[in-house]
Order: sequence, then C-alpha cells, then structure tokens
Amino acid sequence: MLEDFDGPDRIEWLAEILRHVSGATSTTSTSITSNLTQALHHRCLNHHGGIPLHQPAGFSVWLEPDPDQSSQMISEMEYLRTKCGGSEAGQHMFVPHCTLLYNTSLDANDGEQADGGDGSCDDQTKQQQGEYMLRQCLEEYYKQTADTKCNDGNQNQQPNDDKQLKLIPTSQYYFPYPKTADNGKGFGCCISLLILDTTPQLKLLHDIVRNRFPPDERHGDSSGDNDDCDNSNGEAEEPRFRPHMALIYAPEDQENVTNGWLEKYTEQNEEEKRYEKWIPSKQKDQTIDDDDDDDGKEGAVGWNAKYLSLWSTEGTLDEWYPIFKLDLEATIM
Repeated sequence: MLEDFDGPDRIEWLAEILRHVSGATSTTSTSITSNLTQALHHRCLNHHGGIPLHQPAGFSVWLEPDPDQSSQMISEMEYLRTKCGGSEAGQHMFVPHCTLLYNTSLDANDGEQADGGDGSCDDQTKQQQGEYMLRQCLEEYYKQTADTKCNDGNQNQQPNDDKQLKLIPTSQYYFPYPKTADNGKGFGCCISLLILDTTPQLKLLHDIVRNRFPPDERHGDSSGDNDDCDNSNGEAEEPRFRPHMALIYAPEDQENVTNGWLEKYTEQNEEEKRYEKWIPSKQKDQTIDDDDDDDGKEGAVGWNAKYLSLWSTEGTLDEWYPIFKLDLEATIM
C-alpha cells in the first residue's frame, strides 16, 4: 500500500499518522458522566532528551473495535509498551482505535458552541453535545446504507447488505517521527501501526463525521478548504482518508528503538502477517463479500467496530479521556 505514495505525498501520509495520537484508559460504559475531571489530577510533561514532545489539543472522533474481539491485539500493545520502557518512559496503554477526526471542536452546525464562546465548557455540556453530534452521524450513516450502496472512491458500487463496520488490517508498518519533523510538531517517537483497508462503509462514515463536525487539523472543512493540501496548480485538494491503528508510540531515544529492535519486530510481524492471528477465529470465517474483490483480495477479515466515540485529546497521552461512547450495535436502526 505504501508503494502507492511517493515523494511529498508519502511524507504527508506518514506525518498524518502521527497526528492521530491515541490514549487513555478504556471505558466500557457508553455514557461518561460529570466526574471526568477526576481522572486529570496530574500533568505529565513527558520530556525526552530535555525537549518537550508536541502535544495535540482539542477533541478527536474515534472508531473503536469491539473489546471482546480485541484482547489479543491489546496484549500485543501491552507487550510493546513494556518492551519500550513502560510508564517510566511515558508509555501508557491506550484504547485501540481508528481516528476519524482529530483536533476538532464541539461547535455545533446550528451556531451553538460547547464552550459558550469563552473557552470554558463543563463536562456535562461536552458530554451532551458530543452525544448529540455522534448520534446524528450514526443516524445519517444508517440512513444512507439503508437506501443506497456505498461507493469505494473509484465509482465502483459495492454491496452493503451488512451494516457492520469492520476494521480490516492490510499491513503493519514502522515509522520514525523525530521531534524536528513536520515543522517542529514531531512527537519524538517511533510508531508501529496497522494500516487498515479503506472500505466503502468506513469511508462513508468518515465523510459523514467530517461533514457534521467543525474542521479538524488534518482534513479541513467539508468543502475541501485546507491550506496544507494544494495540488501542482495551486488549487485546494481534498486530503485522502487513510485509516490506521497505532500499536505503540515509543520514545526515539528508548533502547529498543535505538538498537533497531522495534523496527525489526514490526517488519517480522508484517512479513509473517502476525496481526491476522490477533483476530478471533470466528471472525476469520467471515468475509465482507462472498465474491473476490477487484484487487484480488478474498476473505478479508477484521475486527467489528463497536463504538463511535468522542475523546478529549488535549495534553499528553495519559491525560486524554473519553467524553462519550456510542454503541453501534445498540444504535442500529
């Protein structure tokens, strides 16, 4: 997949991955009440080499896999976290997820603002507005999948009899992202990540979420306005959605990074497709389509998406927390 991107486009794609930083402890409840602030009693600066890491701010919209199907993947993430220094190295466990939007806000399309316009916003207000916006996204998704077929981006209509959103890994990739990269916004870490298939259903949900929420840091607004994405003619060009799930954000000066262990381990995982073993066996018997896809793939399998969630992603990884989680199964219309 990465071979499809060369030069600046490849660099842009890789830089995007790191901006989709994840974090915090999983919450199984679909409603996060007003005690959210109790989880934020301390701030960890996470300095490495005396230079503070870049810290994203704002809110992020995630699509999370079913926890009941993710235990092996989470065990792998915990293994990598331990091998790369653990909590002492700033490695905190985070919920596996595919980021749909990051560094966005809760300004409503009807002009109302979650922060009242003065930058303040209590947890209950954030939760209520987050729930409202997420439910609108899911309602629109189920409406469109009930009435039409999803488009795969190449004008090929795909059957969509099953509304179940899936997170399907296609490869595992190692990416170093130094502090000096991306105009000083580098995270000073190296990442092992899963590249996901951009299924028509996943692309549709991303488009709906992008249209419902205010512009985020990466994708701009729904009209395609984005100063960072211009084509050779100087015209605005809509950035492509490239879904992925990060497994580890390891400090670049950590021993198992500098000695090449993490990179070699990631390459071995990719060569042997070990991540396929993290998918429950019952999922391996399922396919998205009984027929072969146009690209020759057959029997693609993945994790069922369980939650569409809104997270506060201000500060460091251990400071991020869920605002609201919407159970997809409980919301199917």
